[in-house]
Amino acid sequence: MFKSFETQFRSESRAIFFLARFIFFCIHLGIMTEMIAGPMKFRHFFRFFFFLWFTKPFLTTIKNRNYTFWSLSVALAFYLMFKINEQFFTMNRAHIAWIYVVAEFSLIFNMYLLSSPIYYPIVSWWEYDFRFRDDLKIRVKLDGGESELEGRLTDLRRHAGCVSSFEEFRIGDALIIKATVDGETATLKSIVMSKRREYFGRAWNYGVQFKFDSKISRKRYDQLGKLWIKEKTTKRKLRLSYV
Repeated sequence: MFKSFETQFRSESRAIFFLARFIFFCIHLGIMTEMIAGPMKFRHFFRFFFFLWFTKPFLTTIKNRNYTFWSLSVALAFYLMFKINEQFFTMNRAHIAWIYVVAEFSLIFNMYLLSSPIYYPIVSWWEYDFRFRDDLKIRVKLDGGESELEGRLTDLRRHAGCVSSFEEFRIGDALIIKATVDGETATLKSIVMSKRREYFGRAWNYGVQFKFDSKISRKRYDQLGKLWIKEKTTKRKLRLSYV
């Protein structure tokens, strides 16, 4: 089972890096086409060499899963929107504008792929009180193991999730996740697809892909989603009661 997940994960990772490089290929192609269309100006050379330099740190943020990827991507998206508007309506060069349109849609699609909890989980870092953070207390154990460990489910989207635990697991480990809210329990199998730890002494964050090998597992995922929403609603009401 894991081999199929691993193959899918590697294929998706290759697609992500290919798209990232393709975005900058389109940007450089657009700049060179502007030079040919003339008149050639210093700012064209400046932008060309700037994006040659910018490619490496942008790819590094993806490789290291740095959250600066999102601020850089948003800034790049606005730049591409400006160029599309400029080439379509100001310079009247539709053929150049379409190059930037392709780059813009490639960037948006890449951001969509990376928005999965496996790569970039959404963690409510803005909530200073841990009692009110958007997470769910869970019990985690290795599939086939006996001892259950405490953990937290900090993100749940797109049939994937982020598990936070002080126990170190390996990529490829099969985990059984059990969540209980108000006496209602949901148990689901998952595969560890990625792992990261921000600082030594902090919990490990695991990007997990849930296994859907039967209709029952899909129902359990839906049940887990309901418990997730129920816990978030309860915490939101508790937070308002303290205001």
